[in-house]
Amino acid sequence: MLEYKCVSVPNSLKCFNLSIDKGSIGILGERDSGKESVIPITLGLIRNVTGEILLDGVDMIKSRDLLFTIRWTKISAVFYDPRTMFDPLYSIGSHFAEIVISHGIGDYEYGIETGLEYMKILGLERDLLDKLPHQLTPIQLKKASIALATFLEPSYVIVDDIEFGLGDIGRAAVMNSLIDLMSSVSSSFIFLENNPGILSRLTDNVIVLYKGEIVEEGKNVLLNPLHPYTIDLIRGDVPDEKIEGKGCPYSTHCRYSTSKCEQEVPWIERGSRRVRCLAHVCGL
Repeated sequence: MLEYKCVSVPNSLKCFNLSIDKGSIGILGERDSGKESVIPITLGLIRNVTGEILLDGVDMIKSRDLLFTIRWTKISAVFYDPRTMFDPLYSIGSHFAEIVISHGIGDYEYGIETGLEYMKILGLERDLLDKLPHQLTPIQLKKASIALATFLEPSYVIVDDIEFGLGDIGRAAVMNSLIDLMSSVSSSFIFLENNPGILSRLTDNVIVLYKGEIVEEGKNVLLNPLHPYTIDLIRGDVPDEKIEGKGCPYSTHCRYSTSKCEQEVPWIERGSRRVRCLAHVCGL
């Protein structure tokens, strides 16, 4: 199990909580919502982190030496810009081989052949393994980055911003290939997105972040949103300039906000759903 327990990052996340074992979950939020910190804190790329990140009960924040051995094998990530995952001087195939060799899993040929299996699942041809990253189209590079993150079938794969650098056709192609891949591997997926439409195709379990705080989470959030921010985000009605409010972080912009919203706002639980809102504001 992968658990985030009250994880905080200055100017980003505030007591972020998440538990995932099997399946998939989406984290929905706009730019500067805090979701951009999930990959760096999980892979140990930033140090000013408080709270606990537990992988099968072991706190990765305190056990940073463990991170090298579990990257790619237990936890991996697809960064929003896939170019950052590849050395421009080395072929696509050599990246698969290097990961296999550095983790003592097999030799160069094993890395190539294993990587090829996942490239094929994603609809990519073998000859792409011999090419340099800049020789791939944006769609091919995105798919290759997904193959690289999943070819060792890690327990957890975090995918950031599927549509970055892609048009409508490219986004659809990558999503269809990703859905096929998800049905073929045992990995659990965490998707970081600002597009509710993308998450609706990938998972029905969603966490909604605003200004680093969770405001709503659970099953079928996108089908039946409760928090005013979630509703506005789905409608495309969120203001460009975002000011964090007191109490509920969205109280400054919420059309239903009252003075009580600027005080401590409790969590309301309804079955598999949780929303941080006053009952009369979110219609409960």
